[in-house]
This record gives sequence, C-alpha cells and structure tokens, in this order.
Amino acid sequence: MNPFTYGTVATGESFYDRDKECDYIVKTLAGGNNIVMYAPRRFGKTSLVIKAIQKLEKQGFTCIYFDFMPVFSTESFVRLYTKSLAKQQSNLQKFASTFSTIVKNIRPVIKFGLDGSPEFSIDIASKEIDETDVSQLFDLTESLSRSNKPVLVFLDEFQEVEKLKEINFEGLLRSKIQHQQQVNYLFFGSKTHMMHAIFNDKKRPFYNAASQMTISYLPEEDTIEFLQNNFLKKRIELNTEIANYIIKVTANIPYYIQQLASEIWLNTKEKVIISIEIVDMCVEQVIIMKKDYFMELFENQSASKKQLLIALCTNGENIFSESYRSTHRLPSTATLQRAERGLIYDGVIDKIDNKHFITDPFFKLFLNSYINEQF
Repeated sequence: MNPFTYGTVATGESFYDRDKECDYIVKTLAGGNNIVMYAPRRFGKTSLVIKAIQKLEKQGFTCIYFDFMPVFSTESFVRLYTKSLAKQQSNLQKFASTFSTIVKNIRPVIKFGLDGSPEFSIDIASKEIDETDVSQLFDLTESLSRSNKPVLVFLDEFQEVEKLKEINFEGLLRSKIQHQQQVNYLFFGSKTHMMHAIFNDKKRPFYNAASQMTISYLPEEDTIEFLQNNFLKKRIELNTEIANYIIKVTANIPYYIQQLASEIWLNTKEKVIISIEIVDMCVEQVIIMKKDYFMELFENQSASKKQLLIALCTNGENIFSESYRSTHRLPSTATLQRAERGLIYDGVIDKIDNKHFITDPFFKLFLNSYINEQF
C-alpha cells in the first residue's frame, strides 16, 4: 500500500513531526484559551488539527470540527453547523430536546434511515434565519459541555465568515466568546492574509481575541527520515542527497512532498535506488497531468499578474522595491500591489515574512518551462 498521502487528511504513519505544535494546541485549549493558527495552503494545518482533536478526545473533551468553506449564507451555516454538533452526540433524542429548549424558533427533526439508525436534521422551511437563531446556536454549543470540561470548537477556513456580513457574524461570535465559560476555539484558514486581517486589525471584533501561532516549514531532517523509512517498506533506497532534491523541488511544502513521493512510489520497482532521473521523470508526469489546468490558470490572469508570476519564478524577496520592479520590468507599485492582492486572494501566491512565493511548486516549474518556450 502506498504510504504517501495527499489530497486527504494525513493520519497515523502518514502524519509526521509537528509534535511541538500539537502539544501547544492541546495544552492551550485544555487550559481554557483560544488560538488562531496561521499557515499557507498545503502546510498540513487540517492534519495537525485532527491529530490534536484525537488527543483531546482521549482526555474526555467534546470536539466540534467545522469547515466554513461550504457556507454560502446564514441558513447554510445554521444547517451545516447544527449537523457538526449532532455528529458528536451519542443520544440524538436528548440532543433534540436540548436543541428545542435553547434554539426557540427552529424545529429539530429526527428521521430513521433504512438501517434503522436515527438521523438529525432541522426544519426551517417557513423561517428566515436571523442573528437570534445563530446566537442561540452558540448557546447550544456551550450546553454540550460535560464533566466540567469545555467544548472545543475547531473552525476551519474561518476567513470565509466574510460571507456572513449580513448578520455581522464576526461581532456576534466575538460577543458570545467573551461570555462563554465552557467553550474554547481554534480558528484557522488557508488564506493567511485574510486571517491576519481578522485578528490583527484594531477595527475588527476579533482583534487580539486569541493566542497566535504560526505553522512553517517542517525540519528537513525529519522529512528525510520520513521519506527514507517509508520507501524502505518497498525496499526502495533513497539517499540523503536525493531526499534533499525532492524537498527542494517541492519547496519543502508537506502536501507536495507527499504528492511527489507518492508518484515515485507508483513508478519505482522494489530494490531500486532512487536517482535524480527518476525524480525528474515523476515531476514531469505530475506537470503533464496538470498541464491544461496550469495553462488555463496562467492565461486567465491579467497582464500585471502574469508579469508578477514570471518574476516570482526567479525570486520573491522585496517585490515592491524599486530594484525588483526595475529588474523584472514590472508595472507601477500601485498596479503591482493590486496584482499581488488578487493572486494572494486566489491562493496562487502567498508570502512568509517578506518573501512571496508561488504556492504550487509544480505550477512554478510549469511556468519556468513555459517561459523558456515562449520568451
């Protein structure tokens, strides 16, 4: 079985390192504090959170994981969040009774599936959801605490709360958090610039509302050990030099390390020593599989965004400096800033400290090849 996992949450032996970060999450939440976690896309945030949830549940905490990405309206939030709460209940009849007591204007419904198992839903066909309903739903969350342990709520893609401005969701939730004694939260999301704005803008409700932590690159020595040990399961040898090459090609981003390693695993027989040629062949296969997508992604960009992407293939340090703009023949600072904001918003680029980078290293490699062909 292929030991390298990407595109799904990495668990068990597929998840490595992040022990310090996991311990920090567990201790901080168990200690009654809230956390906001920053990390670029594909750095393994969700996998880390799931590992922390597993540890916290073993300690007797009720953990609610909720993904904001499918939310598109207040009603969709209420339906999906209620479903997340119901998933953690062993007695749905009791939960329905509690729900009716606290959430006054929404009717809980319990149906039975073909196998006889109960399924929880809500009836809001004749009701327009408002702030009162959402407020009561947060009250319901606190009522689920048990054994003097707080309920722990993990809000993924939290930057998507901006879809709920119609009810001032940020202000409503912040007000609830200030008064809740038995609920703690971990906020995280893939659009770091939006997350920073939510928690660091003095004019926003969540300013300084949680302890802040940042997930960065994994230690290379741990990645090398992970790769070598897993390839040995197929008696495939990977020396340190080639392992470092894999890390370099994938920009040391966990998702892409696992993706390339998976491709190498599938294309390498037992008792083989992995060479640079094998790695390059597998890189090329990944790029070929995504070529149409990459081409469309690039062609759909404005001229200024294309110019910035091409420049980032060389380096991404101090992109707004006069020397950088001059070297790469980029447009005015104002135009460049608009291009940068747009590409970050779309998840095509990101930045750590003062260095911008293309988030998908295979897209970067595609662009390098495309540039050489076209220019």
